[in-house]
Amino acid sequence: MKKRFFALFLAVLLMMTWMLPVSADEGKNYIIDEMDAVTDYVNELNERASELTDTYGINVTVLMTNTTNGDGSPYYAEEAYRASFGDADGIMLIWSYEEMEWYIYKQGKGEELFSEADDDELWQAFANNEYYDECVDAYLNKAEEMLEEKIGPALESESQEIMESFAVIENTVADNTVIPVQTEQKEESQSIPKERLLPRLVDRGELLTDEEESELLAKLDEISERQKMDVVVVTVDGLEGKTAMDYADDFYDYNGYGYGDSRDGILLLISMEERDWRISTCGYGITAFTDAGQEYISDKFLPSLSDGDYSEAFTKYADLCDAFITQAREDKPYDVGNLPKEKLSPLWIFADLLIGFIIAAIIGFIKKGSLTSVKMQYAAQDYIVDNSVVLTHSSDRFVNTIVTTRKIERDDDSGGGSSTHVSSSGTTHGGSGGKF
Repeated sequence: MKKRFFALFLAVLLMMTWMLPVSADEGKNYIIDEMDAVTDYVNELNERASELTDTYGINVTVLMTNTTNGDGSPYYAEEAYRASFGDADGIMLIWSYEEMEWYIYKQGKGEELFSEADDDELWQAFANNEYYDECVDAYLNKAEEMLEEKIGPALESESQEIMESFAVIENTVADNTVIPVQTEQKEESQSIPKERLLPRLVDRGELLTDEEESELLAKLDEISERQKMDVVVVTVDGLEGKTAMDYADDFYDYNGYGYGDSRDGILLLISMEERDWRISTCGYGITAFTDAGQEYISDKFLPSLSDGDYSEAFTKYADLCDAFITQAREDKPYDVGNLPKEKLSPLWIFADLLIGFIIAAIIGFIKKGSLTSVKMQYAAQDYIVDNSVVLTHSSDRFVNTIVTTRKIERDDDSGGGSSTHVSSSGTTHGGSGGKF
């Protein structure tokens, strides 16, 4: 009887312990900043995350790192979370700068409360800001908003489970058995964001001055919003082991570029490591920028790119994109046999006339010099010999006409249009590239 009473007492005590608010351990780092991106704000943000943990009994954490060292974001996040928080309930957003990957690691209640759609909303809250401290703060606010909606039903469910477990606890204490704790991890793949996450100019290669960057971004935004098609420029130091094509396509897809359901747009990637350039088109961009059109555009900006005049090269690219989109919407896309005509400078017209005049003058002087036996006369009659020509009769008679025709064969297969491929996300892209 005493043993049974002791088991009941222990069960009630355990229930009261579970229902008390979970207090965050002091000294815990909820904001793990391996990039040193929020050094001046980390204490404030950490305190904010600690308050969420105290209020809702679930860790809300962030890990920002330069690289996962090839381990991948899911594994890297799990290791970091368990090293800091063990088996505690929670979520962790990881952002890897070099791999350009994000992932939401979830454990315990975190996995029960947050769906894949919630993961996307949390990431968008983080990514739609210019500075990292604002990114983290927006992520915490979105997590708090979601927990406020979800935690009520979650607590009711937890209370029900506690009540149902009383008999189990009593029996297990009486039998001196141990209740195993099981956790289950759910792997989730990175998805394509519904909205654009980064600016239309991303200068990670630091090729532009602040003034040039501001002017170019304003131009890209104006063209993109007016044409309803994203026109993007991205510069990087290296391709991180990917091909230029894969890097450009993935950067376009996983950062949410493109207008509408078909993700209309064009992206120019510049990698300084091996001096690669790559154009990636998507949606209506594949139609507007044919293979021949891309070759025409690249021929215009590559000389400036090779000379190191990056601002001039990107400006030419943006202006040509604007013209090509307009042509495609109003008439038909520029393609083989239909590329823009080069404008003739007025100076060339003047130069042609001057050259023609000089050549004619030279020929005239040569002819004049050969007439050494003829003296100039001052009247026309001086050139006429009296009675030298007498016409008694004249007439014109039409005999026949001969017309020769030849059919000119035309090759209807011009080899135009756009070649396409499928990226790692399953999205269809066009594009071209090379070295500069």
